[in-house]
Amino acid sequence: MKQFEIHQITHLPPKILALEKEAVEEGFRFITRLIDEWHSGTNRFDAPGECLMVACLNQQLIGVGGLSIDPYAEANTARLRRVYVAAS
Repeated sequence: MKQFEIHQITHLPPKILALEKEAVEEGFRFITRLIDEWHSGTNRFDAPGECLMVACLNQQLIGVGGLSIDPYAEANTARLRRVYVAAS
């Protein structure tokens, strides 16, 4: 039986590198940007109202996405950012 889980994370999991590799091979570089911004501290989705989530299938990382405050909209408006789901 397949086990699907979604978790909020506070640290990038090592398995993010495999997801990044797949995204880059498909021509998407925003997971690379997510990793770079995380390590530099530019964006860690840790402000009030923000979060970074991962999706796993049978303990395999298959997706990632963040919710961040939109600085150009009303206070209760957020943006989905750096969303990627594995192709297979």
